Amino acid sequence: MDRQNDLPDEHWPLILESTPTPMLVLKPDEAFTIAGVSNAYLKETLTVREEIIGKGLFDVFPDNPAVPEADATNNLRASLLYVAATKKSHTMAIQRYDVPDRQKGGFAFRYWNPVNAPVIGRDGRLLYILHRVENVTDYMLSQQANETLREQSRLLTAELSKSEAKVSRRDAALTEATSAFQQLTTDAQAWRLGEEKFRRVTDALPQMVWTARADGQLDYHNQHFYDFTGAPHRAAEGQEWKKFVHPDDLATAERAWAHSVATTEPYETMFRVRHRSGEYRWTLARAIVIRDNRAEILKWVGSNTDIHEKVLAEQELRDVNRRKDEFLAMLAHELRNPLAPIRAGAELLPEVSADPAQVNRVGTMIRRQIVHVMGLIDDLLEVSRVTKGVISLDRHKVDFRQVVDESVEQVRPLIEARKHRLSVDVPEEVVCVFGDRMRLVQILSNLLNNAAKYSPDGGRIEVTVKCLSGQAVTIVRDNGIGMEPQLLRTAFDLFQQGERTSERAEGGLGLGLALVKSLVEHHGGSVIASSAGRGKGSQLEVRLPLAQADPETVPAKHMAEQAPVEPKRLRVLLVDDNAEVADALGMALEVMGNAVSIEHDGPGALARAKTETFDVCLIDIGLPGMDGYELARHLRASPGSQGAVFVAHTGYGQEDDRKKSEAAGFAHHLVKPVGILDLQNVLNHSGH
Repeated sequence: MDRQNDLPDEHWPLILESTPTPMLVLKPDEAFTIAGVSNAYLKETLTVREEIIGKGLFDVFPDNPAVPEADATNNLRASLLYVAATKKSHTMAIQRYDVPDRQKGGFAFRYWNPVNAPVIGRDGRLLYILHRVENVTDYMLSQQANETLREQSRLLTAELSKSEAKVSRRDAALTEATSAFQQLTTDAQAWRLGEEKFRRVTDALPQMVWTARADGQLDYHNQHFYDFTGAPHRAAEGQEWKKFVHPDDLATAERAWAHSVATTEPYETMFRVRHRSGEYRWTLARAIVIRDNRAEILKWVGSNTDIHEKVLAEQELRDVNRRKDEFLAMLAHELRNPLAPIRAGAELLPEVSADPAQVNRVGTMIRRQIVHVMGLIDDLLEVSRVTKGVISLDRHKVDFRQVVDESVEQVRPLIEARKHRLSVDVPEEVVCVFGDRMRLVQILSNLLNNAAKYSPDGGRIEVTVKCLSGQAVTIVRDNGIGMEPQLLRTAFDLFQQGERTSERAEGGLGLGLALVKSLVEHHGGSVIASSAGRGKGSQLEVRLPLAQADPETVPAKHMAEQAPVEPKRLRVLLVDDNAEVADALGMALEVMGNAVSIEHDGPGALARAKTETFDVCLIDIGLPGMDGYELARHLRASPGSQGAVFVAHTGYGQEDDRKKSEAAGFAHHLVKPVGILDLQNVLNHSGH
């Protein structure tokens, strides 16, 4: 090929550095030979420039043989042939196209959003094809997870509708039975208690119906009572009915019945009756007197209605409300702890402003307490994501002994501060499990942290790992305050926490064991808690399925380090409806050497952008009237901010929020309260 068809040297920086997205430059020959490649493309596809330049595209990137249905190469070839034939751009649908993994072998799972565009010479000839891709793997996985959640929500809604219909039918049946019973008592008075007819009717009722003489001695039960209790006929007459009442409820039932017999007032109380299964079930007991024409008492007519499920549901609701109230009180306490020194520090700063050492000391204390508050908020969001199943696990074969080492290192400062004695017993051979290394460390460090917090100073903590029946069994045992039976039953519930004491002041929101349980179950394992009682220590046992030996070496994930950039004076448009937040952030930006313009709503920001030019637009998402997404769209069309870098500054920090801001064109997503160093780092790299 002649020199005219080669890519000129001065064009390489333009093509490879002017776009932040991964890109290939292809020759329009039969093999679609790779003529150039961006650094971003090399990073995303795990390739090296020297190994792919000059080679055919499909020789470098074949279909994954482990996925028989893979047809990405056919789709991509068809798109490239279309561009070559028509000299028009072509946007492909999202493709599943795995890439070879040079380091680990095999293929790395990927989804891409490709666009192919022609590069046409002045003479009209097709010189090259630009192949631009965007890695949308995380987006596709989140879409799949969201679809699963929607399906689960649909199923739960359907199940709830069925339950509501069932309850409605039972309520209707109970109303009908009560109406029939009331009619029965009216008829009984009119019949002078024609007993044969009365018994035939009461035997058909779904309630336990009974009668008693004027002196309170029971003389009849209908068939439903004997079916319910499994007792022989006439076994509950006289005072024998008391044998079927729960011992804890008997005194209450007797007092209420004695009062009604003495006063002839209607009888109504709740107590548990022994079912034929041996279970005691809650019933609502009611009775009224039937009188003759002379107002003399003929009979007491009563019933017991099974309300066991209703009572349990109400008890559960009370427990939920109690736990909610306890959690809110605990959250208020945990937030007040760091807020107290933050307030004191803020009030102290003007007094020590002349002493740089004191200013630095107070500032460090305030930053430390703010990090603590943010940690509490992150804990709440983390447990919400895990328990809802919206996390993805980066699973590999992992030697669990290394998980133990990393977990111990994380908790060691607390263990040493409390002067605990720690013993670790792990097998000499590899204990291989298949899981997410970071999440496994999170599980074990949570258990160790609890053991350290709930043990008195100088306590003993033991960690034992062994292999039993195809499982890796990890036991964390301490000699701390222990758990009573009631706490053991709810230890893994959200917001459940051991008793606070003045000696145990570390606090927390009671989320640790709930998070442990969810993460263990996501790994196909189980966790149980046991304790001999208060003051006798606790034991937590985690069981995970063993994997075959020879675990892969899973390198720790590190954030890609950005190259240092020389700070420069930037023109910043800051938009936040909270005046104090805007003023404080604007002050910080100006101290960093930037020129700052502050507005508190969308119209004001748009008016400012018509008269001034900005390098960075720092925008709060939750603005009144026009939100931050809409404002960003308008600002990108304004002359003063067309070329600006857009940064979202918001209190919403979940994954969906970040995706929304990215889709709206924001280059960065900062969650309030943002640290000055983080903000400075974003500004320094704006435009790079």
